[in-house]
Amino acid sequence: MLARAVPLVLLAAAGVYLILALRLPFGATARPGAGFYPVMVGIFAIVAALAATASAFRAAPRADAYAVEMDRAARRRVVISVIALVAFCLALPWIGYPAAAFGFVAVVLRYLGAGWTAALLTGVLSAAGSYGLFAVLLDVPLPRGPW
Repeated sequence: MLARAVPLVLLAAAGVYLILALRLPFGATARPGAGFYPVMVGIFAIVAALAATASAFRAAPRADAYAVEMDRAARRRVVISVIALVAFCLALPWIGYPAAAFGFVAVVLRYLGAGWTAALLTGVLSAAGSYGLFAVLLDVPLPRGPW
């Protein structure tokens, strides 16, 4: 029952999100407005929720579908990810988006098992890429930090 209810709730939430996102100014292709990214996220969420709903209704219900046990290492990864997310949110106004995003991605990837080189390189690329997309292309005001 729950395996079928969750995707339906997600589908409804994605639909409400898309309806609210459509109220924002979409802009033009050359200069996207504030509603461009939220509309794209809403469309993606609806497609993903539709796929999850279809999968849930095609599969036979299982009694043990939600019996999940986490080992000590898995719990540690979850705790580290949550702590890193909280630290990101707290540091964001003080050190700015680029530095906070870099630190968050690098720390999470390192503790999830990536090597230092891969974690640092991915942190730099994701921070620069997301800053370029949101702050430059979409003109979203992001905290710059002290520099």
